[in-house]
Amino acid sequence: MKRWVLCANHTEPVKGFLGRYLRRKLIEIEIERNIRNNDLVKIIDWIPKTWHHLNSFLETHSSSDVTIGPRLFLPCPMDVEGSRVWFMDLWNYSLVPYILEAVREGLQMYGKRTPWEDPSKWVLDTYPWSSATLPQESPALLQLRPEDVGYESCTSTKEATTSKHIPQTDTEGDPLMNMLMKLQEAANYSSTQSCDSESTSHHEDILDSSLESTL
Repeated sequence: MKRWVLCANHTEPVKGFLGRYLRRKLIEIEIERNIRNNDLVKIIDWIPKTWHHLNSFLETHSSSDVTIGPRLFLPCPMDVEGSRVWFMDLWNYSLVPYILEAVREGLQMYGKRTPWEDPSKWVLDTYPWSSATLPQESPALLQLRPEDVGYESCTSTKEATTSKHIPQTDTEGDPLMNMLMKLQEAANYSSTQSCDSESTSHHEDILDSSLESTL
C-alpha cells in the first residue's frame, strides 16, 4: 500500500533540499572542471536564501498554503552569467506574477496584517552578481508595488475586527439600568392591559343597557 507524506516548504526535509541539491551540482561541476569559482559559490548560497525570503513574504501577506516549492530553482545553471540570465527571467516572468496574484488573494481573504516591504529590495540589496559585469542593456528586476495588489485600499485585520464590533451605549452596558428599563416596560404594558380591560367592560355595560331599554 502506497502512502503519501505531505512535506511543507518551511520544514525539513523540503526546507533544506534546495541548498543541498544546488551544492551537490556545484561540487560535481568543480570536480569535472577541476576549478573552484568563488563567485558561483556565493550565487549558489544566495538562491536558497532568496527562496526562503519570498516564502516568508507570502506567509506574511497570505498563508503557508501558497508558498513556493523548490522546483522552480532547481534548474539554476552552474555558471555565473548563465545563472544571472536564468534568475532574471525566473524573477520577472514566473516569480513576480505568481507572488502578486497570491498576495492579492491573501489580502482579500485576511486583510492587511503587516507593513508592506517589497521583497525585490532585499533581492537587490543582496544581489550576488557584480554590477560591473552586468551588461548595460540588461533588463531590470521587476518590483512588487503595493498598488499592484490593492494593498492601500485593503482594510487591515484590526480595522476589520473593529468595524464588526458594535459599541455598546452607556445604558446597554449598565445591568441596573437595563433591569429598570425592563420593569418600566412591564409596568407600562400592565397599565395598558388594565385600561383595555376597563374599556371593554364599560362598553359591554352600555350594550346591556341599550338592549334592556329596547326590550
